[in-house]
Amino acid sequence: MKGIGVAIIKKIIGLLFLIVLINGVVACNKDVVKEGKMVTLEDAEKLFKGYSTELYTIKDPANPPTSDDIAKNIKVYLTEEHYNAEIANRKFQIPELVAKQINKSIEVQDVTLEEQSKNDDGTIDYLYTTKFKVYDNTSSKLYEKEGELTITTINDELKIKREWSRGVEIDGMDVGGL
Repeated sequence: MKGIGVAIIKKIIGLLFLIVLINGVVACNKDVVKEGKMVTLEDAEKLFKGYSTELYTIKDPANPPTSDDIAKNIKVYLTEEHYNAEIANRKFQIPELVAKQINKSIEVQDVTLEEQSKNDDGTIDYLYTTKFKVYDNTSSKLYEKEGELTITTINDELKIKREWSRGVEIDGMDVGGL
């Protein structure tokens, strides 16, 4: 009788160990899912390129879009909290001010993302690089801006929850840049 009890306890412990092992494998293989499909790096890059293009593109430095116009176009890319924070920080005024001060156009050339982590709350953290061309009729120069980005899914849509960078100094600016 004593041997049967020990065998049953060993089987229960073995079964519990197996359950914990399977649970660990599943947890380590978490994927962020958007409406039944996995969020891809391409989806995230498409979102961020749209955001960057709306934010930084200034075709005519003498008549740039206003910060209100930029903010209206950007809203679809951001969570409500991040949008309100960027309004408070006056971020949408920066491209307009830079273009006017240096009297040059600004164009986003490319964005690249590098996934850093998939978080328990369903968000994904990335490092990013945005390449800009600042130009006029006589000159053109490329700049790179690096930063961090967090993307989330709200109502089955990807949104930027957080974006941070040190900025990049632009030639011709007294202080600051993009």
